[in-house]
Amino acid sequence: MKTHRSIPVLLAAILAAHSVGAADKAPDAKQTQVLQRIGLEGSDRQMGMGIAVFPPNAAKPRHMATGPELAYVLEGELIVQIDGKPDQVLHAGGSYQMAANVVHVTKAGPAGAKVIASWVLAPGKPFNILVPK
Repeated sequence: MKTHRSIPVLLAAILAAHSVGAADKAPDAKQTQVLQRIGLEGSDRQMGMGIAVFPPNAAKPRHMATGPELAYVLEGELIVQIDGKPDQVLHAGGSYQMAANVVHVTKAGPAGAKVIASWVLAPGKPFNILVPK
């Protein structure tokens, strides 16, 4: 009988521990909505343009892009974290340029962010590659 009474207590403890761990992790940013892609004349590359919407405190996990990118913050606040450099905090109207293969994290501030970006990519190949710590 005592075993049956302790099972709900054990389940409650496991759920509480899981909730605390989940609260520490920032939510993932939404997938970038691609608006347009065009071929770059004289090359095998394309240029893309899209909008990324970040819910409050959402982050795009640690990754690198296989081509250069240029981004402009339309709304909110965006924090760009590049390995080995101080965080760059951008507000609406701010922009950043990222060279290819630079490992970084992009994270929204407490009000979220909306960013328009353009990038260069090789068609048929992945653009963003996750980079474990």
